[in-house]
Amino acid sequence: MFRIGNFKRIAIPVLVSLLIGMTGTEIFAHSGHKHDDKPPIALPEVVARVNGQDIQRKVIYRELNKAIQSYKAKGMSLSPDQLKTAAKKLTDDEISRTLLLQRGKEIGVAATPKMVEAKLNQVKASFKSDSVFEHKLKNRGMTLDQYQEELRTDMVMDQVIKKEVESKIQISQADLKKYYEKNIGKFKTQDKVRASVILIKSPPNSNPERERKVRKKMESILAQINAGTEFDGLAKKFSQDSLSSKGGDLGFFEKNKMFRAFSERAFSMKVGEVSEIFKTKHGFHILKVTDKKPGVSRSLENEKENIRKTLVEKKSAQATRTYVETLKKQADLKTYF
Repeated sequence: MFRIGNFKRIAIPVLVSLLIGMTGTEIFAHSGHKHDDKPPIALPEVVARVNGQDIQRKVIYRELNKAIQSYKAKGMSLSPDQLKTAAKKLTDDEISRTLLLQRGKEIGVAATPKMVEAKLNQVKASFKSDSVFEHKLKNRGMTLDQYQEELRTDMVMDQVIKKEVESKIQISQADLKKYYEKNIGKFKTQDKVRASVILIKSPPNSNPERERKVRKKMESILAQINAGTEFDGLAKKFSQDSLSSKGGDLGFFEKNKMFRAFSERAFSMKVGEVSEIFKTKHGFHILKVTDKKPGVSRSLENEKENIRKTLVEKKSAQATRTYVETLKKQADLKTYF
């Protein structure tokens, strides 16, 4: 949901990444209070102390239990060693979150009720309705107040990173140019053609007499087109293609993303031109090119702000890790397992 995902209470993604090499989060992944039974791993009541502030084992248990339930649903289980490894990672993440929140107080950043409400409305807007959002909260065992508190926490951490990390990241013109040139394909669109098709089916094993009849029918259709009858009307009437109801419209497509028999013809034809009858394994076709769009290369000048944001995010990830490690070194930090 926010950029500082590594330091939220994320249990399942941490375990997935840690144990089977996958990543990913969902909007409520760090929330929820179901599954309060203790997992089969012994932890002290206080798992860590950060500048005098305790991190309770119940936080770690809650996240481990959610992961266990998720794995059970998939018919999988986690060994005690895997759970211990995950618990250590979760504790480390919780230490990082605590340090960021403590630093937020020191430098005077905060998430006001108005800011939290705005973010909440943004989250709600990603759901089909408020009732769907509320159902999701209920499934996670959360009240709206609890979720708003999680939002507030995340927003404070976000501000700390922006102020303490991102504000110090410098992106030079040379950096922008290097990224642009290395990723030039991202800033180009390919030539596109729009075409419509009429198909009369004729399976590969059709007998010669059937093929002759199909071809004769296609010749009649082509003659009507050449005489001025609208292509899309004939497609709706005669075509056995799934797009017949749309007049055979294939939409815009790039050359390498369309059936080769279509693309090679379409890209060699002019707008308004109609092909001769041609045969594929599906049957006999007639193609009409209806529009063309030339490819466009977006300039570095036009893309530099987007590139700058990309590079800041990339550098911020590493810089944030370094920043948090520095906070850890400066902190009065104790872990108990």
